[in-house]
Order: sequence, then C-alpha cells, then structure tokens
Amino acid sequence: MSGDKILCERELSCFAPIEAHFRFMDLHAPGLQNELVHLEPLDERFREQLRASDAVNSIWLSLPAIQRGAGFDAYYDHVLKQREQGEIYSFAVLDPNDNDRFVGVTALLSPNKMHRRVRLGYTWIEPHLRGRGVYAAIQKLLIQRALDWGAKRVEWYVEERNTRAIRAIESLGALKEGVLREYEKFADGEWVDVAVLSMLRDEAKEAIRRLTAIMADSEA
Repeated sequence: MSGDKILCERELSCFAPIEAHFRFMDLHAPGLQNELVHLEPLDERFREQLRASDAVNSIWLSLPAIQRGAGFDAYYDHVLKQREQGEIYSFAVLDPNDNDRFVGVTALLSPNKMHRRVRLGYTWIEPHLRGRGVYAAIQKLLIQRALDWGAKRVEWYVEERNTRAIRAIESLGALKEGVLREYEKFADGEWVDVAVLSMLRDEAKEAIRRLTAIMADSEA
C-alpha cells in the first residue's frame, strides 16, 4: 500500500506543474474584436439574423448530420446545446464599421485541454466582405485566442473537395496532413472525405504575424 501511495503522489506531482504553468483563457471570453470584425457568442439574439442570411444555404453544404432532424432550428438548438457542453463555441461575426451589423459566423470546436488542441471552422462571411481582409481578421482573432488558451495545435477539418477553403487555410501557414476518407455524413445524406490541416504553436505565432500583414495590406 505504501508503494502505491508513493506512486500516486509522484503521478500527481507530474501534473501539478502543468496546471500551475498554464493559465487557460476561456475560449468564449469577451474581447474578440479588432478593427475589422467583432465576434460575439452565438445565442438567441442572432437566430433570426442567421436564418435570414445566405449563410444557411452555404453552410448547409457542409453540415454534419445530427439526430435532431435537418431543419434550421434543430441545428441552431444543437449548436447552443453544444456550447453549454463546451464542445463548440460558435460566434456571430459583426461589422464594427457598420454599427455591429451581423455579417457572418465562425466557431472554435472540439477543445481538448489535456492535449491542448482546438479546431477552427464553420466560417462564413457575406460575399461583399470577401477579399477585404475580413477572413484574415477572423482567423487572427481565433488563432490568437487558441494560443492564449494554451493550444499547442490548431486544426481545421475541411471537406476535401472544398479546394478554395483548403488553399485559403494553407496560405495562413497551415500544413495539410492528409485526408480522412468518408469521415462524415452530411445533412443531405452524402458521405464525404475530410482534409485535415494544422498548425503547431510556433507556426500559429508566425501565422499571427502573417495575418497582421495581410490586414495591413487590405487597409492600405
């Protein structure tokens, strides 16, 4: 018994420095804002604004099937429930240069504190804002939040045939690691291949510098 006790104490001592060293910022903490975008937690305030946007048609093409049905409200309720459970932190994208008007959505998904990884995804912005640095501004906020949270690995899971999104993520400095074949069933019943891209912590820090430059160029 004494040997077991010593082993247990040693195991605990190994974990203690980890908790002491890392002071995780909540992924959903306030303050996600820069000169181009303002991210607010997706809640009931934004249900009808999202319903009325073109995001519904665009995102529908890449929504995984859920047990609660395939309607808009079923998905919205599902997202809110996952937020309560700490599985997905979805955000409304607001335009601070247009009275915080609703212009899109984005999310942080599948956070794992033990292994210090988190995924970025479900980003959609209104067409008139594309190519104007807004996507870069969103990614910068989310990657920085992931770093502040303590992430060693930042991930993206993207439908393999969405080559435009994959190229955009690779342009940030992410590495395409491979493809998960027939990984997920989508809302329309189709099974899809999913590309996995990632950045490690130092690469994510470099991405922040790259994104800062992109935003500066877009404002010039």
